[in-house]
Amino acid sequence: MNVIFVKWGTKYSSDDVNALYNNLIEYNSEYSYHCYTDNPEGLNKNIKIILIPSYPILKKWWNKLRMFSSEFPLKGKCMFFDIDTVIKNDPFKVLDQIDFSKLTILDCPWKADPIYNRSTNYDVRIASGVITWTAGNHTEMWESFMTNKDYYLRKYKGIDRYIAHEGYSYNTFPHTYIQSYKYQKEIDYEPAIMTYEEVDFESRNIK
Repeated sequence: MNVIFVKWGTKYSSDDVNALYNNLIEYNSEYSYHCYTDNPEGLNKNIKIILIPSYPILKKWWNKLRMFSSEFPLKGKCMFFDIDTVIKNDPFKVLDQIDFSKLTILDCPWKADPIYNRSTNYDVRIASGVITWTAGNHTEMWESFMTNKDYYLRKYKGIDRYIAHEGYSYNTFPHTYIQSYKYQKEIDYEPAIMTYEEVDFESRNIK
C-alpha cells in the first residue's frame, strides 16, 4: 500500500507533512509513505520523495491530479491524504470495504445543505481530501485535463468539481468516515478523519 501526500508551494510545511505521517504510522507503520513535492527539505527521512515535474506548472490542489498521470512512478494500491487531514481514528480500517480498481473519494453530506451551498457556492457533495485507487488507473482524467488545461483551470476551482462535472466514475467512502469540524458539531458516530473546511489549520490539534 502506498500512502501519498502532495506538498506544493508554501501553504503547508514539511513539519505539517511529518505531523500527519506520525499520526498515520500509529495505525500502520508497514505501508510505504511518499510525498509528492517540489521541495523535500525537512521531510522525515522515512517518507519517500517523488519530485513534482517542473512542467506543466500547476498551483494549489491541481497538483493532486498529477497522481493520475501515466508517468506517476508508483505501482499498486494508493491512498492519498490532504495535508490538513486530522486523524481521529484508524483511517485504514475501512480499506477492506474499498474496491481499489475504482476511484474512491470522500462523501461530505453537509455539502448538500442549501445553507452550505449559499455560503460557499460549492455545487458538489464529494471531496478529494482522501482518495484511493490503483496506480495506473484513471489516467484519462489527467490526459483529458492536459488537452485543454487552461480551460479547466478557469472553469473549475479544484479537482472535486472537475471529477464530478466531467462525468468521471467514482465510489465514495461511507459518510461516517469523515466529520466536518465547522458544519457537523454533533454526530452519532466515530469518524476516522476530521476536516476543518475554512477553519484555521492551526486549530487542527484539537483531538
